[in-house]
Amino acid sequence: MPSVAVVWKGNCHDPRTGYRLLGHLHRLAAHSDEYLRLRQPERPRILDVMNQQRGGTLRARSNIESIDQDISGSILISSFISPDPEALVASARDAGITLVENPEGKDAALIAIGNARLRGIDFKLFDPRGLYPGADRMSFVFLECPEYPFLDGRLVEIATSEDCAASGAEALRGADFYLCAPSVHLRYYLEDWTDCLFSWIKFFFIGDFWWHRWEEMQGYADYRHVFEDLQADRGTEAAEQAAFDAVLATFSQHAEHWIGEVEGWAKAEQG
Repeated sequence: MPSVAVVWKGNCHDPRTGYRLLGHLHRLAAHSDEYLRLRQPERPRILDVMNQQRGGTLRARSNIESIDQDISGSILISSFISPDPEALVASARDAGITLVENPEGKDAALIAIGNARLRGIDFKLFDPRGLYPGADRMSFVFLECPEYPFLDGRLVEIATSEDCAASGAEALRGADFYLCAPSVHLRYYLEDWTDCLFSWIKFFFIGDFWWHRWEEMQGYADYRHVFEDLQADRGTEAAEQAAFDAVLATFSQHAEHWIGEVEGWAKAEQG
């Protein structure tokens, strides 16, 4: 099966709910960071070459970026931060917001605003193979824009002016920030796990949370029943915590398995 880009979207208007979710996700980010710093395996040469080729022009970033900042200037927002891009564009048009045509991309139009606030976390997801530099991060950053309720609370991924310039996209030239739908590139590793993580987010935190792996909200129907039973047995708070503990444990299991796989490949290469 080929690699897959997993995309997610959601809208959280209640800051308390968002902060509670971010508290859990900081644990996941720290767990991933520990693996990145302390458990990197020796890799076969081909993986190192692929990593260098794909990541050679990327700007340096911390494994974990905690974001809490006001932004201003030329802020372009992809209409695909919503599962219904056309409706988002229509709302922007009704609000009198400037729309920027983007003939090079999938967006019919980009939404242009001048001020916003960003709160959340963006972190590198540990993969012992290092296959997709720059496309191996998970963003859970909330756009705060109360003057435009249809934008307020939406999850975004942040591209800086440096990223915009490097993209070469004509529509992004001169932009200070580009906010788009978060995504991560996976191949065999952690694919099913993302369904579990995202199902947990949808059930306990963001009711309209949406993602696409091979299909929309893959696995949610099954996980919802598990969470409902857990909630009925333990109560919401304990179920939320227990389910996330299981998410972390499963992450570690996948990481350890693939560390062993990569180490085996390296030994085989050495003969």
